Amino acid sequence: MKKGENRKKKRACKKMNTSKGITLIALVITIIVLLILAGVTIATLVGENGILSKATEAGNKTEEKNAEEEVKIAVMGSIGTNGELENEELKDNLSKIENISGVPEEITDSSYPLTVIVKGKYSYTINKNGSIGESVTRERIKVGDYVNYTYDQKTTGFSLLATQSGHASNQTINQKSGIKWRILNIHENGTVDLIGDVSASDQTIYFQGALGYNNGVYLLNDICKELYSNSTLGITARSINIEDIESQMNETGIAARDAYVHANTQYGNTKTYTGSNTKYPNLYTQENGGGIDTVEVNTNGIGRNDNGYTSPTEETSSKASNNLIVTQTYYYFSNTSANYFKDYDGNSSTVRDILFNTGTSYWLASRSVDCLSTEVGFGLQIISSATLNSSLLFRSSGTTHNPTYRLCPVVSLGANIKIEACKGENSSTNMHEISK
Repeated sequence: MKKGENRKKKRACKKMNTSKGITLIALVITIIVLLILAGVTIATLVGENGILSKATEAGNKTEEKNAEEEVKIAVMGSIGTNGELENEELKDNLSKIENISGVPEEITDSSYPLTVIVKGKYSYTINKNGSIGESVTRERIKVGDYVNYTYDQKTTGFSLLATQSGHASNQTINQKSGIKWRILNIHENGTVDLIGDVSASDQTIYFQGALGYNNGVYLLNDICKELYSNSTLGITARSINIEDIESQMNETGIAARDAYVHANTQYGNTKTYTGSNTKYPNLYTQENGGGIDTVEVNTNGIGRNDNGYTSPTEETSSKASNNLIVTQTYYYFSNTSANYFKDYDGNSSTVRDILFNTGTSYWLASRSVDCLSTEVGFGLQIISSATLNSSLLFRSSGTTHNPTYRLCPVVSLGANIKIEACKGENSSTNMHEISK
């Protein structure tokens, strides 16, 4: 083969290889460009400010506006010739709104301000004069989330007198700073309960004897009210109680409570005592489930979370002449199961962790009565680490106890108080904000 022909073949091969190289580079560049365009397109569609997000936001605003209009029409259609709302007419008009809750079976003048919820998330407060408060949505918040709640600052502590607590000396309960608040419950009427954190370094509070039993619920609530309320927002703090916990129990948890038996007496059942062990705290004469020198128990009295007094009493105890009937309200959960509580986002441990993973013990503003074999144990309920229990203060034999536990405050945000969801993942450092 001639040299000229070899050179031509070499040039052709070189040209072919160069063409292939250029084609591969072009293909890679094309793929990269397509990926970039795809990323931009996806971000435009589903990003935080994307088309889909904005469309969803617009849809939510339209839904909220429609709900507001429905409530306004119902209210306007219920105003009588005297310019005030006609209660029965308002009830009928509100009941016609689809997916509405909070409408009482009977609306009276004492029902106002009346809060209703539309579609489970839009809250409206209706006043007697027909005005409607601004709607508040509870979207993007859930049980377990942190909320930035601030309380009025106090320079002096709460003075807890020995003549009220039953303890041997007076106590000064100081305000705790830097409390982290989490959502414990979101009610159907739009109110939200926040629970303050409790730690092993917190101050403890003593209660003792019949006096401690009589006043314990009142005083725990009063301490929280004094130290952790917010006067600007109109929020009154209180102590956590057993109802807060039981409202988050599922059917399994309530069934476990109802099946609990101690000293041969099941929860909710009664037992009668006679003889010398028939002493009782004076408040027990007012309580449901109690009976002194009678064959029937009181069914029209106060519950275990109710104060019983308009101010702390200095009364202590009395003794039944013939018999003392008590109802078992004490129950005990050791290492309380997460399976006893409602699921939130498929997680039944959320509520359990908030309540029982504090690493310490605290009071509940709830009384407890334990039917022991030969005497009655009167006390206040407590949470001790992972255990739901009760701490005895007074026995029907006359014996007294002087336990000490910590304080756990709760605040309820009204349906008219906004909670602005935080951006990003909620945490103790990235909290939801509240405003009125």
